[in-house]
Amino acid sequence: MVDWYSVLAEYGVSLPDDNQVIIHCPFHEDSRQSCSINLEKGVWICFAGCGQGSLKYFIYKLSGKSWKEVDAEIEEKNWEIDLTLLDGLSVDDFIDTTPKYEEPDELLDIPDSHWIYKRGFTKETVLKWGCKTNRYSDFLIPVENTNSEIQGWVSRRTQAIPKYLFSAGFAKSHSLFGINQLYQTETIYVVEGALDCMWLNQHGYSAVAVLGASVSPTQINLIGTLHPNEVVLALDNDDAGKKGMNKATIAMSNRFMLSYLKLPKQYKDVQEISNINVLNKVINNKSIW
Repeated sequence: MVDWYSVLAEYGVSLPDDNQVIIHCPFHEDSRQSCSINLEKGVWICFAGCGQGSLKYFIYKLSGKSWKEVDAEIEEKNWEIDLTLLDGLSVDDFIDTTPKYEEPDELLDIPDSHWIYKRGFTKETVLKWGCKTNRYSDFLIPVENTNSEIQGWVSRRTQAIPKYLFSAGFAKSHSLFGINQLYQTETIYVVEGALDCMWLNQHGYSAVAVLGASVSPTQINLIGTLHPNEVVLALDNDDAGKKGMNKATIAMSNRFMLSYLKLPKQYKDVQEISNINVLNKVINNKSIW
């Protein structure tokens, strides 16, 4: 497997420690980050229209070299890593768990007319989580550790693709959103998104978000420090969420008493369940794994 992180670094493309990131596209003047890179799959796409394809094509397009030259350089510099040869170590051993994140360019107070309130969130919730906005009316959410120190920011954008963006330098797989806001840890609900977590919390359920469809070993260890009696998996109701649920179950079943939520097919995630009676019914009907 090619270590694309190192390859791209050679060409001046600095990436945070995450498999999926979005950066300013190097192929056009990009005022808002529009180039998405998936290091695990080795692909990229510019949502502004510069192109898409393999990361090998990305290097070819960026460097101006021929295909043969790109191939030769990858082989010559041995840009590959075989994790099976790293005796007793894992990928987590090579990631900085306290990266320096970049704070958003602007942090504005949330106006009374902001769209977040139309989704049912209260002002009390917005203030409790320290949320901000910007000139684009994006919803900015700080991610804090157990000491309430900011580790990075989640941006729920309204006029850009993708909808969710993480601040540069933020390794989300090493953070557990909401861990500093738990009021009890007997039962902890594990969701994908920050808004899902805030929504459950607003309605009296202790929740944390893994900020993606997969639960990392570091996040599992963080959950373990809370010593919950039960962990309830409530990932998104789509293919990625279902795959993430299966993987999380295998990884966590020997450490916690696990159960999961079966979301009705019309709802993609728990935050879409605006009716509190329906939400309570779904939670009360959780299934033991």
